[in-house]
Amino acid sequence: MLLGYGIATAVHGVEDNFDFWSPGDQGRFAHWLWQRLGRHSSLGWATEIEREAQQLDVPAIELFFTLLDEYRQECRPTEG
Repeated sequence: MLLGYGIATAVHGVEDNFDFWSPGDQGRFAHWLWQRLGRHSSLGWATEIEREAQQLDVPAIELFFTLLDEYRQECRPTEG
């Protein structure tokens, strides 16, 4: 769903700070997640969140939103 949103904004020329994917790159969220988990994956951030959730025995969607909150806290641009 998030990738569809990102593609739609690009097709329609909407300027958006989309952190989940960009052409040729998995996006800033993926790079943050690799550092957070201490590993890298060519399968993408969604697959790694599913794997992590299974190990932690929590729903993947719940873990996604927990990680997204952490990402936003750590990577939020400072207002100046």
